[in-house]
Amino acid sequence: MLNQIDLAAFANYALNTFDYSADFEDDAFAVTFEGVRVYVERKRSVFNIHVGAVVHKLPRC
Repeated sequence: MLNQIDLAAFANYALNTFDYSADFEDDAFAVTFEGVRVYVERKRSVFNIHVGAVVHKLPRC
């Protein structure tokens, strides 16, 4: 399905790719993962991962 991704694989991708610096918070960006466009909001303690109409939360380390 076009709005589904492997969340475990995306979490691994995020942990290895996204910048966790405190200099980067309260911003947003988009990535394409497994052919699906994913909108990411980077907050102080969490990444809000928007996949279609569903929002998943990934804690920031």
